[in-house]
Amino acid sequence: MTTAVMTSGRRMMFLVTGLLALPFIVAFGLYWFEWRPAKLANHGELIQPPQALPETGLSLVDGRPLPTAELRRKWTLVMVAPSPCASACLQDLHQIRQVQVALNKEMVRLRRVLLGSSVADLRTDPALAEIQRSYPDLIIAAPTADETGVIWTTLAGAGYRFYVIDPLGNVMMRYPEKPEMQGMLRDLERLLKYSWVG
Repeated sequence: MTTAVMTSGRRMMFLVTGLLALPFIVAFGLYWFEWRPAKLANHGELIQPPQALPETGLSLVDGRPLPTAELRRKWTLVMVAPSPCASACLQDLHQIRQVQVALNKEMVRLRRVLLGSSVADLRTDPALAEIQRSYPDLIIAAPTADETGVIWTTLAGAGYRFYVIDPLGNVMMRYPEKPEMQGMLRDLERLLKYSWVG
């Protein structure tokens, strides 16, 4: 009887020890084979290193300068606008507004900027009045003609349509012509969740 009890006790001890060791064995195996969960991947392309913006280089539609300092302290989602802003462009504006609204209570930490190729193009765009009426909180701007606007002009012509600027004024992520808006939302949710600034 005693031998049977001891054998049963040993089996139970080995079973418990094995169960306790199993998570460590699995974790070591995942680390050894360099497995990473796909859900941790960014949907946008990280810009390495982040590109610091100049202090000047943007103008509003009315010609007033837009200093970079006014774009700091919040996260900024920039959409590069074709000229003119036709139906597909207007749809993209609606979608990035929906992305901002989907952030719920965090939406106040994000601003949106429509970046045109020039102030003249923006002023003559027939959709400008509708855009300003539909999105009164949208900042509409374009690069200046001098060398301070070069980086903005580069962004507008780099083949990407959407950029994320951090609250310190660094361009740190970009998206192609037709991004997956749900993926953009998940990226922004993650950024705002773990960010101590903005």
